[in-house]
Amino acid sequence: MTHQPASTPAEPTPTSTHTASRTPTPWGRVAAIAGVIAIVVALLAAAFAWPGAKAKPAGLSIAVTGDPELISQFAQAAEQSMPPGIEITPVQDRAAAIARVQARDSIGAIVLAQPAPELLTASASGQVPSAMMSQLTAQLRAMLASQAFAAVREGIAAAPPQGDPAGIVGMIPASLPEVTVTDLAPYSGGDPNGIGLTTAGIPLTIGALLAGIALALTVRGRCRRISSVLGFGAVGGLLAGLVLGPWLEVFPGPFGAVWLALSLSLAATAGLFAGLHSVLGKPGIGLAALVTLFAAMPWAAFAVPYQFLPAGVGEIGQWLIPGATSTLSRSISYFPDAATAHLWWILAAWAAAAFALILLGRAGARNAHSFVASDAGNAPR
Repeated sequence: MTHQPASTPAEPTPTSTHTASRTPTPWGRVAAIAGVIAIVVALLAAAFAWPGAKAKPAGLSIAVTGDPELISQFAQAAEQSMPPGIEITPVQDRAAAIARVQARDSIGAIVLAQPAPELLTASASGQVPSAMMSQLTAQLRAMLASQAFAAVREGIAAAPPQGDPAGIVGMIPASLPEVTVTDLAPYSGGDPNGIGLTTAGIPLTIGALLAGIALALTVRGRCRRISSVLGFGAVGGLLAGLVLGPWLEVFPGPFGAVWLALSLSLAATAGLFAGLHSVLGKPGIGLAALVTLFAAMPWAAFAVPYQFLPAGVGEIGQWLIPGATSTLSRSISYFPDAATAHLWWILAAWAAAAFALILLGRAGARNAHSFVASDAGNAPR
């Protein structure tokens, strides 16, 4: 008796495989994909537009020094025209006012002294604070004009009926006192309007995001992942520091400090993607992108002081990588007296957490593999 060989399933021919791969996507799936993408784009637009649209100053200070009577008059005038949330902080003298502005404790200062007042500004604080200080300049000029007019009116009222008109005319000042404006922190010559400083945080964050995704998907092994993240941070920070520092003068501060800040920022962001991918797999990349695009970047306050953002998200943003980087790089470049230790620690903590996730993820994968292998070895054969 002849035994027939057992039949085996027919393997798909190249033609059938090619035909199956070109099967049109079902219309229901097309509609679902398009709808999800549209919702994500709308939410992303809202995440970026909401902080700017609802921005209001809160917790900002303007230092004032000089004659107490003039300070009182100025405070009354400022309360009527300045937006709420701006605090008038009296200081001892001009030196104290300068110190507060240079330490970023105040966005500007006013020295109400004779013969003319002085306005101390810091353009590098941002366009919105600069605009507010320009508004104060106009208020000071209006206050001086009002005082001069009041003095002339009092003199005319006190003059005798047959007084000499020439004497009354002599009381009219030839010109009003001019307000002196001193910019304590002007933008650099390479970035005179601060546009580069305002926009630099976006490409740096997006670049680190893309680098983190690439490293997460292409580099295997915990030591290799950590090394790749460190290498990207060091080299990327060096190149970005050279471009934004000596070349474009966006960050004109000490090059070593700028390099270190940018390297920490790039390594922390890329490491976040690599670390969450090590722990969660591909969903980890989605989680890192969600945090970066919907919270970290919109709340970073690239263009305005973080105190302007609503609902306290500005303070939260300062604890995230883009916000800490933006404030730190601006302070290094233009406000060397500002307190920055906490910002360094924030970036270092994010980088350390990313490396810990990479180590934890690789160790977890190894332990899970060992458990599966051991369980398979004990299974009945």
